[in-house]
Amino acid sequence: MPLERKKVGEVFHFYTKIGVAAIRVTDDGIAIGDTVQIQGPSTNLEQPVEALQIEHAVVSRAGPGQEVGMKVRDRVREKDFVYKLIPTEGPVRPPMAKATAKPPAKKAKAPAKKARAKKAPRKKAPVRRKASRAPRSKARRASRRSRSRSR
Repeated sequence: MPLERKKVGEVFHFYTKIGVAAIRVTDDGIAIGDTVQIQGPSTNLEQPVEALQIEHAVVSRAGPGQEVGMKVRDRVREKDFVYKLIPTEGPVRPPMAKATAKPPAKKAKAPAKKARAKKAPRKKAPVRRKASRAPRSKARRASRRSRSRSR
């Protein structure tokens, strides 16, 4: 079924930690249950509207001129456009006639595969440890001790 896109607004901020897009509604309203598409140069996200908030208050719809917060599944960017997807009624096609359909042809059986001999499991390579650093010289250790005492 073809879908028509209708511009709703534009993203003016994205809150990364909570995954919320702040949308400025400009052209058409948006409501819970609508399917929206957020599109930009590096963004293409399509999802249903599950929750809308205005000033931390849950609302069911928002009209032009309002700024709403909407939880999104993926990262969106400022200046991305928000479109509402509306299903359009296309021409109705007549159902396919079943009288012309042929029954599926039977497939020939494939020859049986030969059983392979199982290989012995490989032994794991021994774990190598990193080479430890050379111990510090006594003179260097002493100079460090004296430095910390003098402070």
